[in-house]
Amino acid sequence: MGTRAGAYEVGSFSGQRWAEWNGRYRDDVRHFWRGDDGMLGLFASRICGSADIYTRSGKGPEASINFITCHDGFTLNDLVSYRSKHNEANGEDNRDGTDYNFSENYGAEGETKDAGIESLRNARSRISF
Repeated sequence: MGTRAGAYEVGSFSGQRWAEWNGRYRDDVRHFWRGDDGMLGLFASRICGSADIYTRSGKGPEASINFITCHDGFTLNDLVSYRSKHNEANGEDNRDGTDYNFSENYGAEGETKDAGIESLRNARSRISF
């Protein structure tokens, strides 16, 4: 992904032979999955190839690497267990990583022994669209 002066520029990576991580896909699908209002149109756009991002540069849906969670330390379990960022233990005083994970904790922040919350988290981890 191209980045200039802090700008997030998914879809502007040079050349036709390269695919790129589509962070807009990640974010919009997370918003929709979480139940945020007004996300149906953006969700549909992402599922259908993110043409609004890629066609202006002459690329097609094959340029998009779609993902919900990845290698960046925010796992699928984190997505259903935390409403806000918790990077306290790594020595960075919670300054690293994004503050915008678009996640949900379903009633308890982090680990819980509540069987109902754990059951809901497990079900939400397996949801299909």
